[in-house]
Amino acid sequence: MTKLTVANRSAVVTKMSSREIATLTGKRHDHVMADCRKMFESLNLQSPDFSGDYKDSRGRTYQEYWLDQDLTMTLMMGYSIPLRHKVAKRWRQLETGEVLPQKSSSYLPEYRRARAIKMEVEAMTLALSYMPKLSDVARQTAMARAVNDAAGIELLPLPEVEEHLHTAGAIAEMLGVTAQKIGRISNKHNLKTEQYGKYVWDKAKHSNKQVEAFRYNAEGIKALRHLIHGAEVA
Repeated sequence: MTKLTVANRSAVVTKMSSREIATLTGKRHDHVMADCRKMFESLNLQSPDFSGDYKDSRGRTYQEYWLDQDLTMTLMMGYSIPLRHKVAKRWRQLETGEVLPQKSSSYLPEYRRARAIKMEVEAMTLALSYMPKLSDVARQTAMARAVNDAAGIELLPLPEVEEHLHTAGAIAEMLGVTAQKIGRISNKHNLKTEQYGKYVWDKAKHSNKQVEAFRYNAEGIKALRHLIHGAEVA
């Protein structure tokens, strides 16, 4: 994913794609793209000037960036020393002709990625089937993150969250009580409904498992404050 442009008979202009940088550094391509955009903005450069397209095995078109050596090294300044070394080594190989840029004629990488995405979707669909209380936004978010992680690029956009939600722990700190008390009061007064918040998919407190967790909106906080401290502060 490196292209060579012949400037004249004795000079070659080499550019490296954001996809190759992602491969070399082990980062997700969409994250590298975001880093590129931040760099362009800081340097007052127009990102469309460096934009290119590529197609996957299904013929779908996606965006990538092409950077010259100066921009590549500028981008890598924000990365760790081992990652900078990998990219610098790759540039040396290209400049000396040790390794010529090659484009694979095999669709095996694309096939593996598509298979990984399919498996992730199936696994996520099964997991979500055991969590009927999850809101639609939480389901869309969980699926988008799973697919994007498997793809290494942002295939599915994350849904926009219209309201800010709070954990029981955060509200407990606001009201000067424990998170356990927040949970007991919520269960007693049936506050875990759409009126007062949403169920989301979150990491369990003492493990890496993903579990259903209720998050409270402004109405939920208001109701809890009223129940804990009385009507005079509601």
